[in-house]
Amino acid sequence: MAALEITGLRKAFGGVVALDEVDLSIPGDMITGVIGPNGSGKTTLFNVITGVFPPTAGRIEWLGEDITRMRSHQVARKGLIRTFQQAMSFPGLSVLENIRIAMERGAQRGGDSGRRWPSAEALLDFVGLEGRAEEEAGSMPFGNLRRLGVAVALAANPILLLLDEPAAGLSDNEANTLSELIIKLPKMGIGVCLIDHHMTFMTALCSRLVVLDFGTKIADGAPASVLKDPKVTEVYLGGDL
Repeated sequence: MAALEITGLRKAFGGVVALDEVDLSIPGDMITGVIGPNGSGKTTLFNVITGVFPPTAGRIEWLGEDITRMRSHQVARKGLIRTFQQAMSFPGLSVLENIRIAMERGAQRGGDSGRRWPSAEALLDFVGLEGRAEEEAGSMPFGNLRRLGVAVALAANPILLLLDEPAAGLSDNEANTLSELIIKLPKMGIGVCLIDHHMTFMTALCSRLVVLDFGTKIADGAPASVLKDPKVTEVYLGGDL
C-alpha cells in the first residue's frame, strides 16, 4: 500500500479548477517528482495534501487514515512535512536556533523515538551547514538558506517530505549539492515527493515522474518513458526535449 493515496482530488477556486479528478499513489520509500507547466496545479496539490486548502472533492489517505479534512498542523504531526517555494526560516535567529525550534516541534509529534539525528548540530553536519551554527539565518547566501529549509523540515521528523521547488534560484553546482543530500533520504526511511522545473535535477533524482497539465494528471511513470510521451513533450517541453 502506498504511504499517500489520493483519489478523485478536485480543487476549485470559484470558477477556476486547479485540480481535476487527480488520482495519485505516492510510496514512502522512493523519490517521486511532480512536473508540469506554470499553473498546472503542482503547488495546489501540495497545499491540498497538507491541509493548507480543503479539497472541493476527493479523498486523501495517509498510512491508511483519512486526512482529507485535517488542518496543516494535524497533518504535520503525522509525519507528512512540506517545504515552500520561498526559503523559509526565522531570519533573525541563528541557524542552530532554527533547527532547535524545528526539533522541538518534531518531538511534540513523536517524542524522541525514531529521531534520526541526536542533536541539532548533527543535522547541520548532515545538510552541509557545519560551522555555520551561529550565523544569522537571514544573512545566509541563498543556496545555504535552501539547505537550511530542508534541514528545518527534516528536524520535524518526517515520514514523507514534500519539497516545493527546492532547486529554484540555485546554480548548477548548488543544485547538484542539494541533489546529493536529497538522494540519501529514502535510505534513511524518509520518502520524498518534489516539484521543480529544473529537469536535469529532477531526472537525476526521481525514480518516477508525475505530469500535471491544467490540473489533470496526463502521465505517470519512469522518467525516461514519461519524457518521451508526445503529450508531455507538447504541453510541457514545447515539443523539444
